This record gives sequence, structure tokens and C-alpha cells, in this order.
Amino acid sequence: MPCDNEVPCDDEVEVGDEDEVVDELERAAVNEVEHSNFTVEDTEKRLEVGEIVENEYIAYGLYCKYAREIGFSIFVCSYEGKKDTKRSKSKINVYQKPTIRCNCEAKLRIARRKDDVWRVTTFKKDHNHDMFAPYQRHLLRSARKLSDEQELLISTMVQSKIPVMRAYDMLENMAGGRENVGFTPRDAYDALYRAQKTKMKNEDASELVKHFMDKSNNEPFFYWNIEVDDDNRLMNFFFRDYRCMVDYEHFGDVVSFDTTYKTNKYELICAPFIGIDNHNQNVMFGLAFLSDETESSFEWLFRTFLESMGGKQPETIFTDQCQAMMNAIGTVFPKAYHRLCQWHINRNAVSHFGSLKENKKFKYLWNKCMSYCQTEEEFEETWQKMMDNYNLNGQKWFQRCTSCDIDGFLL
Repeated sequence: MPCDNEVPCDDEVEVGDEDEVVDELERAAVNEVEHSNFTVEDTEKRLEVGEIVENEYIAYGLYCKYAREIGFSIFVCSYEGKKDTKRSKSKINVYQKPTIRCNCEAKLRIARRKDDVWRVTTFKKDHNHDMFAPYQRHLLRSARKLSDEQELLISTMVQSKIPVMRAYDMLENMAGGRENVGFTPRDAYDALYRAQKTKMKNEDASELVKHFMDKSNNEPFFYWNIEVDDDNRLMNFFFRDYRCMVDYEHFGDVVSFDTTYKTNKYELICAPFIGIDNHNQNVMFGLAFLSDETESSFEWLFRTFLESMGGKQPETIFTDQCQAMMNAIGTVFPKAYHRLCQWHINRNAVSHFGSLKENKKFKYLWNKCMSYCQTEEEFEETWQKMMDNYNLNGQKWFQRCTSCDIDGFLL
């Protein structure tokens, strides 16, 4: 298949790379390019190898508009890549979704030089498949976008009790047909949902902070802290009351930290600090909600917890096998003994057992390692016997368990 020349570059970006966050690109492209009068020939000239483009946003917008006019969808061509043959060879009789991938190499690549000028370095415009017909092109994913004005107009009509479909019909009449609207009714529903969700989060976050401030004014020992991102949006928060502080003072030598559960409404991770009192009952030392499970979030939380308890570190802390969590514990609680929770280990292990799941002798050795080894030497001997007998030394998950501090398994 013929293709244009490629030019070496300093800082390359493949327009539409799926690893990029493209929301900002799409917004800027819609505002600056969507309503331009460029023809296909004009766009091809602007995207020739060596041509200067204003920035990556304009390049993305031009390529989106070009793709719609020609009849394909981006990021890269939607026919890019090859069919996954591994699944088709599976012995399991399952439905496989049809694929349209046929290794199409059409793409646009730009680069920013050291002088901050963006140039086109690759523009492959030849496809090895048929293009979508004109009556289908407005349905292509990369061709469907709401401009800020369209989203505001629909939102205003919905607030005035006009149903979304009725509002869409009005836009369709104004545009002279559904193919000229630029998005589908489903896109309108999705945009309104995202806007409402963002508004709800912001309003509820403000109410949460107000609640914490009221609590701290009425309860002198109530402690709370929040973390926000660069846009001042709430990311993580932690709180504990006087009862938590007293319980930690008496029973905080051993702490269990669990991030198993996630809330549905806000997609936040519930992260309680739990202990055991003298009646063998669970007690709460504090509660956090996290937006992610990164090392930086855990470090912020553990430092916040430490500050709320007057700098007193736990002697032992039980967690799951999250590497980011392990790293943060080593940084913030260097004197604490870190142990892995048996419940989490067993839950994760089942998916790695494979055919050994039903092997009684293997399960005996595994259960002995988890619950019945009295010394470190006995654990090491039993673990190595299990690894050797069942040829597990090459299995990544078991290797990872082996690389962990052995003390972590002695629960």
C-alpha cells in the first residue's frame, strides 16, 4: 500500500493515541475547526508531511473533520490493527464479537520541534478497505461531538421541562437534518448525565466540608482533613471522632486497613482503619474515602492518620497485597510490622490456582502455609515444598508471594 514519506522528529505525538486523555482536545477542536469551510483537498494540503500546524488541538480537529468527510473513524483508522486470533483458537465455545480490523495503516502523526513549532511528520491517507457511505458518516464515533453551545442549549431546554428527545428534534430541524446535528440523542443523554454528576459531586463536596466544619466547632476533638487536585476538586478525605482517638490510644497496637469496598454513587474507595478491643470486638479508628489507590493517595492518608493520632504509629498493620499501599506504609510507618491479611491472600489466590484448585494435596500444603506453620523455618520449608512439587517457581503470582517478606504470611 503506498504511503507518504516520514520525517524524523524530536517530540512525536500520534494524533488520536488511545493512551491520551482527549476531552480537552475534542473541546478545542470543536470550537476552532468544526464549523470551518475547509474542503478535503484543503485539509490534505494542511496535513502534508512537513506542514506546520498551530498545535495538537488543531491537528486533532482537522483530522476528525477529514475522517468524517472521507468516511472513517479515528483514533487512528478504526480498521487499524489485526484480528485477535488467540480468542478464536480457544476451546471454550463462547460468542465472539465480529471485528472490522484489517491492519489499515492510515494515520496522522505530528511532532513538536525544539523551537515549539508543531509539524506533520507522517500522514498516511491510503486505506485498504471501503469507506463508510455519506448517510452513515454522521454516526462515526469521532464525528459525534457536542459543542459547548449545543450542550448549553440542550441543558437549558431540559431545565425548562422540555424532554431531551424533543430538544434534539428541534436542533435537527434547525440543522436541516439529523446528519447535520453533529451528535446523536444518546450523546446528548450522556453529556447531560456527566454534567449532572459533576454538579452533584461539587455540591455534595461543599456540603461535606460544611458538615466537617460544623462538627469540629461542636466537638473539640473531632478531626478531619481533605485533599484536592489542581482544579480544587475533592479527591480524598479522612475523619475520626473522639471515640476513635480513645480507642486507638488503648487498642491501636494492631490496625487492619482495608480498601476492598467502593461506593457506587461517587466511585470512591472506602478505607476504614479497624482494630480489636479487649472484648474481641471491632472498633473504628478512622475512616477515609479515596478517589484512587495510588502511592501518593496512600501516603497522604497515612500521614493524615498519623497526625490525627498525635504521631503514634501502629505496631502492626494488616493490609492486602497492593504494592502502592506497601510502599506508602514503608515510608510513613517505618517502625510498624507490616502483615498481609489472610482473607485477601486466599481470595486472590483462588484465581491463580488453575487446575490445582481441586488438588487436595496442594490445598493441604497451601492451608498449612496460611494457618498452621508455627515457625518461620517450618513456613519456608512447606512453601518451598509446595513450589517444587507443583512446578510453581515460574508462576509470576507465586513468585511475587515468595519475594514478599516471609513474616508477612505468618498471621
